[in-house]
Order: sequence, then C-alpha cells, then structure tokens
Amino acid sequence: RPADKRERSDRSSATSVMAPVLFVAFGTTGDILPLFHIARRVRTRHRIVFVSHAAHAATCDWAAAGIEFLGTPTRPDERSTAIGSEYEAAVQASARCGFVVFNLFALGAWHIAEARGVAAVAASPCLIPYTPPAAFEEAFRSELPRLHAALVAAKGDGAVRWAEVEHWMWPLWTERWGSWRCERLGLPAAPMAACDEANATAALPRATPLLYGFSPALLPPPPHWPRSSALTGAWHGGGGNAPHAPQEG
Repeated sequence: RPADKRERSDRSSATSVMAPVLFVAFGTTGDILPLFHIARRVRTRHRIVFVSHAAHAATCDWAAAGIEFLGTPTRPDERSTAIGSEYEAAVQASARCGFVVFNLFALGAWHIAEARGVAAVAASPCLIPYTPPAAFEEAFRSELPRLHAALVAAKGDGAVRWAEVEHWMWPLWTERWGSWRCERLGLPAAPMAACDEANATAALPRATPLLYGFSPALLPPPPHWPRSSALTGAWHGGGGNAPHAPQEG
C-alpha cells in the first residue's frame, strides 16, 4: 500500500541520517590532524568512526572528542601494498555508516562508498601536485571508450566529468584496485564500468566533491579546475571553517 511504502521510505531516511559518518585518512600527522578537526566539528551532529594508521591512536584525543578510532596495521611513512589489510577496518565499519569522508591518501574509501551506495567527500588540507601519466587518457579511451566519451561529453548537471578524472580521480582506475574491488567489494574491476557497456543505460554518478583546506587568497582556483572542487579555508581546532556532513532530504 502507498502508506506502507511511505513509512518504509521515512524509516530508511531516518536510519541514513542517524548512521555514523566514516572518516578514512592515511598519511603523516599533518595529513590526519586537519581531518580530525573536521570530524570533531561534524561530531556535534553525527557519530563518527575514524579509520587511520594504528600509530595515530595517540596523535589525537579521540575519546575526549567522542570519536571511535579504528587503527590499521600500516605505517604512516610508507605506502601499503596490501590493500586488504589497509582497508579492511574501513570496509567493515562502512556497513554501519551512511556517509564517507576521505583524504587523497585513502582513495580506497571512494571505492568503499561506491560499494555501499553512500555519498562521499574527498578532503585534502593541501594541494597534492599529481597529474595523470602522459599515456593515461589514451589508455583509458582504449579500454573504456564509451565511458571516456560520456565523461568528456558530460555537462554541468552535477555528474562526474573528465575534468574530475584529470584533476584527482584518475588513480581510481589504476591496476592497484581491480582485484580488491572484485573480490572484496563485489564491484567491477573498473569504476563506472556499467557506463561502458554496449547500449549502456547507466547514468554517470554525481561528482564527488573535493574540499581543499586552504584559502583562495593563497591559491585562487585555476579556471580549469572542476566545479566540484572547492577551497574552504583551513581546518583547525578553533572556530575555523570545518565543513559539515550534508543532511539527507
């Protein structure tokens, strides 16, 4: 009955709003601390689960901030080659979370958000100067021609575009993730693969926002940056500009 359907929808929305926000951040103290400050602000309205290197258990006073900290058996000063152990805590925690925030050293969290069907935001306290390898676009076009064409043709309707791929998303398509996506997350090896199928009807997903934690006075956004990237000002422990997780509705 229509009333029953409405009630199920209302219960689903309420559960999503009340679900914890999952933060996943890897790197050194300077990479983790700004996201801790965001999490502490978001904690005023949401429960928080924060996944990072176990070595950061003493970096912040997680308990005093009311944040559940989960440590991973990886080192802050090394890039882990074992994706399974690096992200297993986040995969398990994601089952009870309704939103994901991650830094650019924890791109696996983007794949986890895709698998769970929840929204995500990337947050970087600084500009990480990486660009795709010179041969990346040609290889992408060769392997995923329909997806490439769709990304290039996408207009400003909120969908992800090639501009996001070039700016920061391109490592999501590297070989590092394929087996883990298939075996652990139950996803196709390549993100958005459904958009590359013959006669594909799948729409491109909405662009994942990327928030930079510095002022536009330091670096005005170049015109080629995608509109989904924004400068919010620094994230710090005072009354600063820590963004809030968006509400459902």
